[in-house]
Amino acid sequence: MSHENNFSVQAIPGERERTKLAMLGMRVRKYFANCCTKEKAQNLFFEYFLPASQVIAIGHPFLHHQPGAYLSQFDIIGYILIGIIFLVLGLKLKTDEIKDALRSSHVFVVALISSLFVTGSIVAAITNKLEYDPIGSEEKNAILGPYEFRIGLLLYYSVPCTITAGIVLVAQAEGNLPMAGAIATVANVIGCYTTPILLKVFLANLEADFDIAKVLIKLTCSILLPVIVGKLLQLIPPVPKTVTRFKRWISIITSTCLALMLWMKVAKAVQDDAFSGVKWQSLLILIAFVLLMCLINIVVNTSFSVLLCLRSTYIKVMLLMVSQKTLVMAVTLVQVLPPSLGEMGLILVPCFVAHPTQILVFSFIAPQLKNHPFDFTCPRWMPSKVIRLCELLNRNKVQEKDEEKGGQVIANNAANGAVIKDQPTDSPEVVIANGNGYHHDQKS
Repeated sequence: MSHENNFSVQAIPGERERTKLAMLGMRVRKYFANCCTKEKAQNLFFEYFLPASQVIAIGHPFLHHQPGAYLSQFDIIGYILIGIIFLVLGLKLKTDEIKDALRSSHVFVVALISSLFVTGSIVAAITNKLEYDPIGSEEKNAILGPYEFRIGLLLYYSVPCTITAGIVLVAQAEGNLPMAGAIATVANVIGCYTTPILLKVFLANLEADFDIAKVLIKLTCSILLPVIVGKLLQLIPPVPKTVTRFKRWISIITSTCLALMLWMKVAKAVQDDAFSGVKWQSLLILIAFVLLMCLINIVVNTSFSVLLCLRSTYIKVMLLMVSQKTLVMAVTLVQVLPPSLGEMGLILVPCFVAHPTQILVFSFIAPQLKNHPFDFTCPRWMPSKVIRLCELLNRNKVQEKDEEKGGQVIANNAANGAVIKDQPTDSPEVVIANGNGYHHDQKS
């Protein structure tokens, strides 16, 4: 006789719900533990420090402008910050990229021309017909805003192409990074001289004391000399390794210097009550104008790419690097421009609006160029000499190396075949694998 004992365990009321909540809490803690690792926190810090510092630099003076306005009285502070920024540029300067870029000199030269001269001329032609409030006018009647807005647009679109953002987007789209780095470096060195000259030409009708020679001397001392010093410091063996090791922290230093310059200029403008009377419609028109200029830049640089029959990697450089402008050079030039051009804080407003807008636009374009690459080839109806010229111009170093390697493989295979062919007829069977002969005896 077997006895069966049946035990019925009754669940405690609410125990199942508490278990589910405990498991959910464990999953949430595990998720946040994975998200809040030291490495991910550092990546977030380095990635968003630049935009966050610029937002703080622009917004803080509207709450408390006295410190920044006081420091803006000392011009030496601005020049020291500029010197630090371009000293870092000299420490990162790589002449090897420039040498590689010169092998495709047609792309290099056209990119420099487009970045330094074409865009600024287009903006000058468009804004020349528009009406702005005169400099120093207390009445704000024009819907487009004060005349300083036009000067800011001319300044921003006359400066060379961006460095950091452009290279990041070109890398994301898998473009030609050596070409992008070379264009950014050379354009920013040349641009410190071409931009003031262009401004002088574009503002020829403006009655302002614009001593171009004095401005160029200031730019040489504050930009070119630090770049040369930084490049010379690379000759000290430990310096390049140290720069590479602390590259991200060095970028934080340059971002901080840029934010401090913005902070002082905006604080000075707030103290002078320069932003009073500026209409919100003027800011919307600025955003619309920047979007229009992004489209114009894309059309212009695409046209250059078509005319040169560029390959996909160079097209990405033209669209993502050359089409953008640098905020660093714009803020630097504001530091040396004469006060007779107007309130510097107002001149910087178009730069504040244009820079994040263009980065946002081209951040959407970069993945599309990566996923849908395309080349511009010479039409077959063109003369044969023109077609051969296009193919010659766009032959890059990688293709030449591949052809050389292919020729060496063919030559080795031919040599191996000749050796095998000269073997005696009664020799064992020769099996050829991957171009190398080896003997294999077969049993009958």
